[in-house]
Order: sequence, then C-alpha cells, then structure tokens
Amino acid sequence: MTFKKMSNPILFWILFACLLGLSHNLSAQCAGTDNTVTVCNKDQDPGTQNFDLFSNLGGSPAPGGTWSTTDPANFFALDQVNGIVNLWEVKNSGVHEFTYTNPDCNESAIVTINLGGYPGEDNVDGSADACGDDPTVNLHSFIGDDTQGKIQDFNGLWEAVTPSAAGHLSGNIFNAQAAGVGVYEFTHTVPEVDICPSRQVRLILEVQRPANSGVGTDLIVCTTDDLSGLTNFDLDGLLAGEDMNGTWSEGPNTDQLEDLTDHEIDVQAIRDQNTMGTFSFTYTVFPAHAVCSVERTTVNIIILPTFLATMEAVNYCNGSSEYTVNITDYDDTLIQSGTYDISYALTSGGITRESTSTLVLGNDGTGSFNIDADLTNLNGVTVLNITSLGEEVCPNIQVDPISFIVSDPMADVVDTCEGEDITVSLTNIFDASFDRANGVYDVTYTILAPSGTTNTFTMNAVAFDSGNAALTLPAHQITETGNHSIGFEVASGLTLDCVITDTVTLTPIPSAIDLDLIVDNSCDATRIDVRVDAPLLADGGYVVSYEVISQETHAVLIDNTINFAGGMADYQIDLATLPQGNYTVTVGSTQNDTTPCRIDFDFELSENFAVEGIPQTPTAEALQTFCLGMFAPNTPMLADIEVSANGQLLFYATATDMDILPLDTPLVDGEDYFISSMDPDNNCEGSDRIQVVVTLSDLEPPTVVGMNPTFCGSENPMITDLNTSVNSTGDIVWFETALGGAPMEGTTLLIDNKSYFAATSNGQCYSVGRVEVVPTIYDLEPAIAEYPTLALCGLDHPTVANLVGAVGDTPYNIVWYDAPENGTPLADTDLLVDGMVYFAESFDPDTGCTNPERAMVTVGLSHCDPEDYGFFVPDGFSPNGDGRNDTFFVPNIEVIFPNFTLEILNRYGTTLFKGDKSTPAWDGRNRSGMAPNGVYFYIIDYHKEGYKPVQGRLYLNR
Repeated sequence: MTFKKMSNPILFWILFACLLGLSHNLSAQCAGTDNTVTVCNKDQDPGTQNFDLFSNLGGSPAPGGTWSTTDPANFFALDQVNGIVNLWEVKNSGVHEFTYTNPDCNESAIVTINLGGYPGEDNVDGSADACGDDPTVNLHSFIGDDTQGKIQDFNGLWEAVTPSAAGHLSGNIFNAQAAGVGVYEFTHTVPEVDICPSRQVRLILEVQRPANSGVGTDLIVCTTDDLSGLTNFDLDGLLAGEDMNGTWSEGPNTDQLEDLTDHEIDVQAIRDQNTMGTFSFTYTVFPAHAVCSVERTTVNIIILPTFLATMEAVNYCNGSSEYTVNITDYDDTLIQSGTYDISYALTSGGITRESTSTLVLGNDGTGSFNIDADLTNLNGVTVLNITSLGEEVCPNIQVDPISFIVSDPMADVVDTCEGEDITVSLTNIFDASFDRANGVYDVTYTILAPSGTTNTFTMNAVAFDSGNAALTLPAHQITETGNHSIGFEVASGLTLDCVITDTVTLTPIPSAIDLDLIVDNSCDATRIDVRVDAPLLADGGYVVSYEVISQETHAVLIDNTINFAGGMADYQIDLATLPQGNYTVTVGSTQNDTTPCRIDFDFELSENFAVEGIPQTPTAEALQTFCLGMFAPNTPMLADIEVSANGQLLFYATATDMDILPLDTPLVDGEDYFISSMDPDNNCEGSDRIQVVVTLSDLEPPTVVGMNPTFCGSENPMITDLNTSVNSTGDIVWFETALGGAPMEGTTLLIDNKSYFAATSNGQCYSVGRVEVVPTIYDLEPAIAEYPTLALCGLDHPTVANLVGAVGDTPYNIVWYDAPENGTPLADTDLLVDGMVYFAESFDPDTGCTNPERAMVTVGLSHCDPEDYGFFVPDGFSPNGDGRNDTFFVPNIEVIFPNFTLEILNRYGTTLFKGDKSTPAWDGRNRSGMAPNGVYFYIIDYHKEGYKPVQGRLYLNR
C-alpha cells in the first residue's frame, strides 16, 4: 500500500496518532475482556456439563491461550486447554472466576460465573433408612443422583424439621444412635446467588431399630457342686436387655438344644458327661431391617475341677529354705494331673502369712508342693491351709488344714580330755503335743567311735525345763581317744525329720620332748648337730623335721624327717653341699596326739649361719671425680662413691680406724677414704679395706642470647627449639629448676611463660650455674561452629563468604578449607556446594599463627521458601520438539525440595512416568511411545516436613 505525500503536516500527525491507537487496541484485545454470566438451575440443563468459557469472553479474544482457576474446587472441572468447564462438577454454588491468558500479548481476561445452587433431589418416599446404632449418618448420601452425574452442592445448609433431631445434627452428620428409632425430616438449602433464587430439598429419614442380642454373663459351677437344681436351666437368664426374637445355638460336647426354639439345658448332665470344662452357647438376633447387622452374644457354662485331697507334713528341722508338703490321695476324677499355681496361708504366732508355690499332681493320686521356710515361726506351731489353685480350679478347696512345727533341736557336746566325763546340753526339745518338753524323759544316745564301733546307752529320768536339759556322759563309756559322733533321741518326744547329733573329741595326754641345735661356726659353718630327748608314747609317735633354708632365695636346700616312738636321738646335718651364702636352720617336733590336754607343747628352734660368710673385699676406681652440677644444690657424699661389694659398705677415715663414717658425710676435694664390706645377714666383716681418692669438678655455665623467644603453639615447639637462645662452650642441657632436678627430654613441649634453665654439659657433667629463658607461645582459640549445619537456599547462589555466620565470635580471622587437614584455602567468592562439609581455621595475622583444629560446617542448599521464589506447578506443556515447553517439569523443585518424587498417570490410573531429582522432567512419552493429547494427572510428594503431597491435572497438547 502506498500513501501520497501530505502537504499539511498537521494532518500527518493526526493520521499517525489514529494508526497508533488502533494498533494498541488490537494488541490489548487478543485475550478478550472480562465478562460476567449467571447460570441458574445447572442441573436442569445438560449443556452446563460442557460450558464454553471462551465464547463468554468479552471483546475479540484470539485463540491459542490457556485457562486457569485459583479455586481448588474448580480445578478438576476445568479443561485448561479448551476452556470447557463442567458445571456439574463444581459442587459449590456462588461466584467462580476463570482466567484466560494469551501468551501472544501476555494479556489475561476473566470470565466470572454466578452459579446458582443445586440442593440435590427430594427423598421423601421412604427409601432413606439408617440403623439406630450408627452415630455418623451422612445425610448427603440420600439426596444425590450419581446415576446422572448430578451431585448436590456441599455448601448448602442442613436443618432439622423434626425438633427432636436438631440436637443430634452437626453439619451433614446425623447421630442416629443418640436420636433413637423414629422418622426424622430434614431440609437441605442452597442460598440465592445473583438472580438465582434459593433452593431446597426435603429428606425423610427412618431410623431402624438395631438388633440387640443382650449382655451375657457366664455360669460358673464346680464339679462337686449339687447341680440337681440346674437340670432345667434357662439360658435366657444369662442375658440382659436382649431382643426376645433370638435363637440359641450350642457348641460341641453338650447336645442339649433340640431345635431353634429350645433355650433350656441340663447343666448336671453336661457335668456328668464331661466332668469339667467350658461349654459355649450363642444367642443370635436378626434385625428387622437390612440396614442393620445381625447381632450375637455368647455365654459360657464353666465347670471347674475340684481339689479333694489329704495333706501331710512332717515336723521339720530348721535349716532349709523350703519345706516339702505331700498330697497323699487326691481324687483324680475331679481334677486332672498336672502343674497348678497354688496359694497357701501359714498361721503361726497369731500372724498369717500368704504366699504362692507350684503344685505338681502326678498320675498316681499323689503330689507335692514346697512352702517358704521364712514364713514359718521357729519353735512354734504352724497351721497350713491351701487357699486357692487359681481361677481355673474351684475355689472350694476340699483339703483339711494341717499343723506342724519347725524346730532347731540341738545337742552341744563339749570336747574333753581322755579319762574325763563328757558334758552335754540339749535345747529346743518338744513333746508330742507340740509343747516344749517339761518334766523327766529318758534319753537314748548312740556313740560312734573312731574305730567304727557303736555303743548305745540310755539315761533315765533326765529333767527337762522348757525344752532344755543338761546331762553328763560317764568317762568309762568312751574307751577310745579321737573323734566320736553321738546321736540323741528323747523318748516320747516330737517325731522329727532329722537326727540330733554332735561330735566330741577325746584327746590323750601326751608327754613333753626336748630339742637342741648346735652350730659349729656361725660365719663359716661346716656341721650342725640336732639333739632330741623325747619320752616314749604308748599310743603315738614323734615326727622331728629339720630344714636348711637360703636367706636369699628362701628355698629349702636340706630337709629331713625323723619318725620314732621316743627316746634319745642325735643327728648331724652335713653342710658340705651348700654353696656360699647365708642360711637358717630350723628344727621342730610334731606329735600325732596334739590336743589342748598337752602339758608340754611342741616347739621350734632356729639358728642363722653362713657358709663362707665373710664377704669379699670391695672393688672401686681408686680415683673418682664428682661433677658438682649433678648434686647441686647439695654436695656429693660418701654414699655417692661408686663401689662394688657383695655386702654392706663400711667407710673409714684411715686404714686402721674402727670408727665407721656416716654415709651422708660430705666429700672433700682431694681426700682419700677407706672401704670394707659386711654381710648384714650374718654381721661378718672382711678384714681388708680399699682406698679411694675423690676430686670435685664444675663446668662454665652458658650465656643468654635471647631471654624471651616466641613460637606458634600450632608448631608444637620443643625444648630443643630453645638452644638458639643461649651460647655455650659445650653441649646444652635444659632443666625445669634453677638447681637440681633431672635433664629434660629434647622432645618435651614448651609451655607459655614457663621458665627453663640451661646448663653446660660435657656428656658426663653439668655446670652448677644455669641461665633462665622464658618463651612466649601464641596459642589461638580454635574456630567454633556455632551452627554446625548451615541451611541456605541454592537459588541465592551463596558463596564461601556466607559461611561467616556459622562460626561464633572470634578475635581472629577465619580461613575456610574443603578438608579437615591440609588443603588449599577457599576464596570468599567460591560458590557453596549442597551437602558439602567446610572446615574453618583460626588465623592471627599479627603473629602469623594458626590453630589447626578446624570447625566443621555442613551446608544444605535446599532451605528455600517456595513463596519467596515464585514456586508453582505448571498445568500443561507441548512436547512438539520446537524447543519451547517441550517437557513437563516444576521449576526449581530440585533445589527447594531435593527429595521430591513426581508421578504422571493417565485417566485410568496407569503410571506413565516416575521422576525425582535425577529425572525431573516428563517428555510426554508413555511405555509404548508418545502419549496422546489430553488431560493427565500428576502426584508430587515433596518429602519435606510441613509440605503435604499434592495432585492435580495437566494438559498435554502437541
């Protein structure tokens, strides 16, 4: 198109303005304009199932845009691509907005629908029923029309027309259980919307009476009970509140009910047929209406076994933790053999104590159980009564109680000497009536001699007082010496389950012996004489033993034993085989008749002696030099002279002086000393002395070069690092003190502001003089991770500089590394990596020191608030290969929700795609190829606390 040149400039600009305005209107109209429509009675117009939103836009909208809604209730009713909304699927009346967006002009327009309400359909023909035991009846279930796809609105108002129903209605839920049986009327009303009037439907609900089989109780009887009154027992008596139209049925092993009308049974016949057991009967009630369920109640006829038996107990002697009680003849037709939990009561001293045990009944009519001995009173009558065998046995225990006594009868026989009478004390003796014995009783006792012979004697008319008696056994009744066992029995006394016994020892009177030791030379012995003078023994012998023991090793080098009946004996101990050393010789006597009856007791003699006991002459360097620095602040003494000897050293001022010098005598430079040796075990001193001359020496101390050297604590400075701080003519040795002490190891770590002292060393001697050096150690506090885990958002592209907030306040610089040790420092501009661990190290630029102990901080980059980053889920995509919108994915979801999962399903619920962080996008393919155009469904599980899974629809349009 061509235009003629305009001669009038004003007309040109007017035409240009018109063309510009027209161009702007054409662009703004590509999405149309907002429009409002009103739809009433949607349920009466099938066309509202496919309501065309595009045709209801104002202006001149251009196709190619998409539709959206912000109301979740409308999401699945809307076809976002075609702009078709199923108003039957919109279940809330009111105002609904749908937005059309055209990407060609990036403009949007809104269609607003004033949607009239649909209350459902009247239900007043008696077809609405609920059971009277249902507390949550959903009234909506009675007014919808699922067959035609019409669902009533959910935002209507339910009201009770029947006044008694009002208190049991909450929203659309009616408590039929609380309301009770009856007919109730309700209304469901949807409000008016714009020009659409309010609409209402009626519901008449009949609450049907539920079946009631009643509350049952069990009948419990015992096998031995008189059941003659239960031969026509009415089962109805075991129910309460039941409907009368029910029927009874029975389990196996009873055979009592003839038909469904029968409700009487013969309990005695059940017992006679089965003896014992549990037998069930069930009452069944069918409801009057199918909306309610069948109800059943089961009752039991329980016939318990009966324990009928005789119980026996002996009279126990004290000492056991438990006592056994026997059951002699239980009736095994009334109770089965086996193990039962038994409860029993013990009454003694006016106190009843209860406990439990285990009763074992054998298949021979006998049994037993144990009772706790601690629950009985000693030396008193105890009554035992069985109280229960548990809930599975009849509580009527038909076992008579028994009485018994636990006593501690004792005999105390006093040991004595041969030929003397024996004293006996009897205590805690009871008579047959369970009382302590009083009066006179005959006592029979049996003596078992050491030779194995037994003799029985009776002592008549022994007087007892409160269970105690004293008697004396004549000496002539015991003719042997040694240990005897004596058992006692008191005539007419209480029968016991133990024997009253004690032992007595009769000791013969032995004669005395005499021993003697004679050593020929205590410093260099060659022979020892042992002399024995022992009287003859008619009933025993003597054992004389001697030993020679090394005082150094305590080993027995010579030993011998002499057995004889008595008399004079003289033995020589030959010492020729003994090596040089100090020894002890011991001789002792032992008799096989040793008793307290002895007048002269055995004894032992010991003597110390030596073989070649004179020590050798000491050896030593004749000229010895002493470094004064090794002894400062003290001076060397006699004890410091190095001497080798096999005895105790003795120091003298001269070769003939007899006055021994103390070991702490200070040495004098150039002085000579004389030394001998003595064996302290035998006090033998050598006759020769050696001479030693001493010289006292010292070295020149070092000088200080730097008194206050500095070090970094991270370098672990050691003692050897101080050597550069001093000058010395020899080697340098360091001490912790100005005087004395031991040299320090060169690897010893330095301590800040601690004094160290240097001395000169020639390898054998230290200088007395020492110089002081005080080092300064710069120790930095380590970096502290105040937030060991730092949560950031990766969408902000955080760098190492963002880590500074993770460490606590520190006066030092922080250097970051990617390794716990070594590594290269990270730059502040380096981007952080999700899940990576970073390590912080303190650094002091003033001293150049660091603390290598690094704090650990773990970075997470998924701490993003979706609202801050415009997070949204797309509602469609077009996988047509044009490079635009070819995949369905959720922008930034892998950063905000790194553990998310995405599932795509078709309308039949078949899964077409599963994605996560590694495969976040769907390219529109299914298992067999390309998925066709249409609506699909997604399910996104964020897997993050505070965010629930979401699901929605998306549109695939190629």
